[in-house]
Amino acid sequence: MRFTKVLFMLAIVVVAIAGGAVVGIRMGRQKFGAPVEIKPSFYGVKSAGGIYLYGARTSKGVMLFDTGMDPEARPVDGLLAALGTGRDDVHNIFLTHGHFDHVAGVGQFPKAQSYLGAGDTGLAAGDVSPDALAAQIMARVIRNPGVKVTSALRGATTIDVGDGKTVKAFPVPGHTAGSYAFLYDGVLLCGDMMILKEGRLEPTPTVFDAHPAENRQAIRSLKTQLAGETMETICTAHGGCTPKGLGSNLLDDLIARIGAAG
Repeated sequence: MRFTKVLFMLAIVVVAIAGGAVVGIRMGRQKFGAPVEIKPSFYGVKSAGGIYLYGARTSKGVMLFDTGMDPEARPVDGLLAALGTGRDDVHNIFLTHGHFDHVAGVGQFPKAQSYLGAGDTGLAAGDVSPDALAAQIMARVIRNPGVKVTSALRGATTIDVGDGKTVKAFPVPGHTAGSYAFLYDGVLLCGDMMILKEGRLEPTPTVFDAHPAENRQAIRSLKTQLAGETMETICTAHGGCTPKGLGSNLLDDLIARIGAAG
């Protein structure tokens, strides 16, 4: 009986600490670090919750890869300042998945075309609850408004973004049903399907991933989907980017470690 009581008290403490952390993130969601150059006219910024957002510029305008958890999109402003431009120049927004902490800023860019996997449009709109328990708790505490996108992605597709460059969109259902990875100028932007930790790529921790087996299969599928493509760098939503030139090798290493199945 005493042991059960101790476990109960420990559980209360853990929940309280986690709840406090989430409230802290909500209050500080407008904060962000110094933008980091990935390559010319391509930057990343670390926002609240350790979430990395990315932006790139061509003569046609600016494209964003995720918009973070701040509905006012202030971390995105940091990216735009580094790119020497402003909100009116954002013409494309590519969303890796529909979780609230990746899509909240979309509404600040009404002129932009926004892309999200069809399987996640309900999640982004707030009509569908996240599957993972940790994501459910965070969503309820932070309570961001839902967002709607202009283009629901189905299957692999290619989008012209100017200067003879394209964004190639690859479906990677697993972390969420509508997860996508995007390849632009040799950089693969993969959202939450992988993290970068201590110089290695790892699958998303299971506390944040309700479908680890499906996510691992999605990671393995990248090997086929990227066949024939130039991919030098992988940029994750948690941990930042791999060193230039090591993206493909680090992906191969991760696939070898997660095995052929399961």
